[in-house]
Amino acid sequence: MTDLVPYLIIFLAFGAVTALVFVAGQFFPTQLRLQRRAAMSGRATDANQSRLQGMHEFVATYFDEKRFQVEGATKAKLRLDLIRAGFFRADAINYYVFFKLAVVVVFPLIAYVMAEIFFVGYDWFLKLAVVILVTFVAVLGPDAYIARRQRLLGEKYRITFPDLLDLMMVCADAGLSLEASFERLSREMVKRSRELGMNLLLLGAESRAGKSTPEALQSFAERLGLDEARAFVAMLRQSIELGTDIGTALRVYSNEIRDKRLLRAEERANQLPVKMVLPLGVFIFPVILMLVLLPVILRLSGVFGSV
Repeated sequence: MTDLVPYLIIFLAFGAVTALVFVAGQFFPTQLRLQRRAAMSGRATDANQSRLQGMHEFVATYFDEKRFQVEGATKAKLRLDLIRAGFFRADAINYYVFFKLAVVVVFPLIAYVMAEIFFVGYDWFLKLAVVILVTFVAVLGPDAYIARRQRLLGEKYRITFPDLLDLMMVCADAGLSLEASFERLSREMVKRSRELGMNLLLLGAESRAGKSTPEALQSFAERLGLDEARAFVAMLRQSIELGTDIGTALRVYSNEIRDKRLLRAEERANQLPVKMVLPLGVFIFPVILMLVLLPVILRLSGVFGSV
């Protein structure tokens, strides 16, 4: 009976960690969806608001960036990375610290429990290697997730950016100023691309806060992280400084951006045959070869069997 006690403890610890991860995985996405729906419909309940407010206060109190020495240039870079990944909340850094610490603590604990269960009888250094490997993945996982979101949002920005230029050109032809055009387009772009619309809203907020138009445009380009956006901002700054027609410059640059998007699509289409070689060689060609050679092999086996 005493031999079963360690296994019972391991099983209970594994069950507790699994239940904790399951509850957290069910709670946080559900609360986020409820918060978004409540914000859109305007019918948020007091219970949901109190729970979310309690969660925000907990994260802000115990996972403040100052407590973990996230300040200065590190804080500015992390904030820029989170905005490029689509996290625009003012307390996004606090949630980043919270989830990174949670992943670093929970994943190695799960790995240790799984190693104790499935690697019974193996040497201790093998279990330690598994825990170290999982810890390494847990440390790099949040940053890899943010980098992946940045890459996906960059592709999304490249698709919707020509539409923004077309709408800017319409606003310029209608006689709107540059600031009024961005203010008008921010509400429209939120419907098509929430992240691009939020960046436009931040651009308008920075302009109203006292930043000059060139500085606000430069911050906008840095948040998007696109070469197209930097070239767009440089073109607008040149038009503002030289006093040229913004509508004409937008029309020329919009045609250039659309040509680049077409060339990018053609480049991906040309890469498709090369990318199909490996799946065809690994999965399709062996099946075809088997279908062709199987009758010959069966006939030869029958001939040699009769002999």
